[in-house]
Amino acid sequence: MTPALDLADRAAAVRAAARSWRRAGIIDDAALAAVESGFPDDRVRAGRVFRVLLFLFTVVAVSGVLGFLASGLGGHEQAQAALAAVAGVALLALTELQVGALRRRQGGTEAATSLLGIGLLLAAAAWFLLAARSMDAAAGVPALCALAAALAGAAAWRWGYPLYAALGTAAALVALAHLPAGRAVWIALALAAAPALLRLSESPRLPPAHRSSAMAVLLAALGGLYLAVHVGSWDERIVERIGGRDPGPASPAWLSSPSSPLSPHGSLPWWLAMAATALVPVLVLAAGLRRRRLPLLLAGAVAAVVSLATFQHYLRLEPAWLVLTGGGALWIAVVLGLWRYLDSGPAGERRGFTAAPLLTDARRQAALEVGVAVLTLQPEARGAGDEHPFEGGGGRSGGAGATGEF
Repeated sequence: MTPALDLADRAAAVRAAARSWRRAGIIDDAALAAVESGFPDDRVRAGRVFRVLLFLFTVVAVSGVLGFLASGLGGHEQAQAALAAVAGVALLALTELQVGALRRRQGGTEAATSLLGIGLLLAAAAWFLLAARSMDAAAGVPALCALAAALAGAAAWRWGYPLYAALGTAAALVALAHLPAGRAVWIALALAAAPALLRLSESPRLPPAHRSSAMAVLLAALGGLYLAVHVGSWDERIVERIGGRDPGPASPAWLSSPSSPLSPHGSLPWWLAMAATALVPVLVLAAGLRRRRLPLLLAGAVAAVVSLATFQHYLRLEPAWLVLTGGGALWIAVVLGLWRYLDSGPAGERRGFTAAPLLTDARRQAALEVGVAVLTLQPEARGAGDEHPFEGGGGRSGGAGATGEF
C-alpha cells in the first residue's frame, strides 16, 4: 500500500472506533467531532447500498463492452485471448488510478475493475497454457492456481483487500495439493505459519487492511489444516482429489473403524484422524479466547459443529436428533456457566474478560429485538361469532353519471 492509502485506512479505523464509542455512550458528540476533525477523511467513499450498485453496474458495463468487442473478433480464440490479456492489464491500471490519483476507497468501482482485471488475466493465461501450449490439466491447473495466488496476493498487498488474501491462499493450497505429499504440506505450512500470521494480524506496524488480510490468510490456512486432518477427508481422499489424483477407494483396513469403531482391529490412522478432528476446533477456540479474536472464535465454533456432526456419523450415535440437540444444550450450558463465572468476578470481569456487552450499538440491538418480535407475531385467532355470513342483495354499477342495481 502507498503511504497515503496507509494513512487513510488508519484514520478511517480511528473514526469507526470513535463512532462505536459514541453509539455505546462512552463519548459525547463534541468528542466525536474532535476525533473526526483530527482524523479527516480524504477519500471518495460510497455507502454500502451504492457501493454494491456501483460494483454491479461496473461489472455489467465492462462485460458488455468486452462482449461486443469479442463478438467482432469472430471465432479467433487467439485474438480473444489477447483481448482478455490487454483488457485485464488495462483494468488493473484503472484500479491503480482510482485508488491512487482519484483517491477512491470503498467506492465499488475500484473493486469491480480489480476483480475483472484478475479474472481476465487468468482467462488469458488458461487459454495460453491449456490451448496454445496443449498443456495437460495435471500441469496446467497448478500453474494457473499459482498465478491466481500471485495476482490475488499482490492485489491484497497493494490495495488492501482481505478477500483477495483469502482467495489467494485457497488458490495456493489447490496448487500445493498437486504435490505428492500435498496433504502433509497443507498441515505443515498451516502449523508453521499460524503463529506468525496471528502476530501480523495484531501488529500496529501494518495498516488495518493488511492486518485483516493476515487474519484472512490465517483463517484460510486453518480451513486447509482442518480439511487435511478431518477423518472424512481421509476417507474420501478429498485433498488428493483436489490435487487431480484419483486415489481409488479407501483400503479395507481404513474402513474397518467406521463400521465398528470399538473393534480392536480398528485402524490407528483412523483414530488419529478422529482425534485431530476433535482437537483442531478446541485449539482454534483456545487461541481465540487467549488472543480475544472474534474471527478465531467463530471459526472454532463452526469447526466444532462440523466435528460434532462427524462424530455422530462415524460413531453411530443414535438417534441423530438427540445427539445434536444434546450437543447444543451442552454448548448453551457451557456459555451460561462461563457468563456466570465472569459476571461473578470483581467488577464483573476476570483477567480482562467480561460478560457485559462492550461497545454495543443500541440501535442495532433494538432493531434485532424488533425483528425477533415481528417474526414471533401471529394473527389473533378469530372467534366463532366473528364470521361474516353471506348477504345477498346484489351490487351497484354505474359510470358517466348513470347508476343502477343488479
